[in-house]
Amino acid sequence: MGFVHLPDSNGGLASAGQPMLATAVTTLPTGPGWAFEFKWDGYRVLLDVSERGVTLHSRTGNDLTARFPEVTALGADVGDGLFDGELVVLVNGRPSFEALQQHSISEQSAPATFIAFDLLRRYGVDLTARPYVERRATLDRWVLAHPEWTLSPFFDDGPATEAAAREHGIEGVVAKRLASTYRSGVRSPDWQKLKFVHTGDYVVIGWEAAAERPGVLSSLLLGRATDDGFVFAGKAGSGLDARTSSALQTRLHARPTPAVDVPATARGRSVQWVEPLVVVEVQFTERTESGVLRHPVFLRVRDDKSAAEAGGE
Repeated sequence: MGFVHLPDSNGGLASAGQPMLATAVTTLPTGPGWAFEFKWDGYRVLLDVSERGVTLHSRTGNDLTARFPEVTALGADVGDGLFDGELVVLVNGRPSFEALQQHSISEQSAPATFIAFDLLRRYGVDLTARPYVERRATLDRWVLAHPEWTLSPFFDDGPATEAAAREHGIEGVVAKRLASTYRSGVRSPDWQKLKFVHTGDYVVIGWEAAAERPGVLSSLLLGRATDDGFVFAGKAGSGLDARTSSALQTRLHARPTPAVDVPATARGRSVQWVEPLVVVEVQFTERTESGVLRHPVFLRVRDDKSAAEAGGE
């Protein structure tokens, strides 16, 4: 999906579709021509400020404007701009995905922070065809004049950035080619992400219950999205506590047959198949040749991703 061209009063680019995505790698690129940023653990969002007002949309197009008024307030004096960044809630100085999911507009909720790392439009001018290094220079000048904004720093030393991210408990590192243009909705090798643990996003296709506790979710059956539909990816029971299992059961919609081809159910277990709608993030040691996860551990529900994006990355 490319940019959605909606001419504003100045004839410029008014809004965008999906953000540009990074390709997963196991080692960072070397050599000149790369910048390195921390990989923040939150919601990827586009903050759009125009004469129509301020809007905040997730990577799947969900409107988050009303849910995060403290973030949309940043756009009050921008004039016009389209910013790419990560929405996080900081707990003890580090992003907490759990706190972000629990965020509300009440005064008791921890405030969210928008961490900007790209600028796609400024005063009606489309910047996406310009190289990353030029877009970042424009963004850096803007944030320098507006200290209430938070900027994701970038560095030219990949190993040092990786070491710092590991030391401070950051999720990973993103490498961006200095000459790269911004390609909306494209997972490009010009952007590469290194996560420090093997994790992936999978869609829930069913759940199992043990014979001694019928009707109680004990593990999730997982599917992975491909160009030809979903394929079986294994099951995850570790990481699920009673509260999470109960909350998941209320969100899973039953169906009579599985959405994918699956192996036979283990003896002593019962299975409820569900519509492939809920996406979860799972940690694992490796994937077998058939694509089944080894030692999977449930981490969290990913409300910011659709089933079509549950491709295991």
